[in-house]
Amino acid sequence: MPKVLISKLKPGMKLAKPVKNESGMILLGENTELSDSLIRRLENMNIENVSIIAEAQNEKSPEELLAELGQRFIKTENEPHMGLIKRLFEEHIRGMTP
Repeated sequence: MPKVLISKLKPGMKLAKPVKNESGMILLGENTELSDSLIRRLENMNIENVSIIAEAQNEKSPEELLAELGQRFIKTENEPHMGLIKRLFEEHIRGMTP
């Protein structure tokens, strides 16, 4: 959940954490979708940055991830520890499929 400067916010982004004022009062709740008017309000309240929910970018299929993994470990997979690490990543990738 990246922190984003108020000046970089765009309508449609969602808050990953509540926005609070100096006294701890919640101004905007978690998962609030930002609009132009909400962004202006944050600017007027001198809020510097907020945590937003990162957007999924170019999700790859498990097959694509496994192919990339194979390429990354091609030179070191015969080393005992690197082979183990590669197998753990393979298991994790295979476990991601629904």
